[in-house]
Amino acid sequence: MAGCRIVNSAVESAVSNIKTISTTYKSNGETLIQSLNSAIAEMDGATKDALDTFINKTVKEFVEVSVPDAVDGMSQLLEANRTNFVDVDKQIADSISAG
Repeated sequence: MAGCRIVNSAVESAVSNIKTISTTYKSNGETLIQSLNSAIAEMDGATKDALDTFINKTVKEFVEVSVPDAVDGMSQLLEANRTNFVDVDKQIADSISAG
């Protein structure tokens, strides 16, 4: 049976980096939406209306919310796993010390 081991500092660092990436995705998503809106600003007609709706609903939700939330969710999952390992390690050590 393979053992399971985590390097606490490496996981903490990864969690921090992933949170930063999530924030960067959100910021870049906002910039993308601004750029797309600038690109269609001078347009007129039904195509502009369709693009405006698509950009400011579907694309905006995806790049400003869905992707950043998914990435942040990974950092939360990793942090929860790290915390569980630390807690279990302490419980085992306490059991050995008391026994």
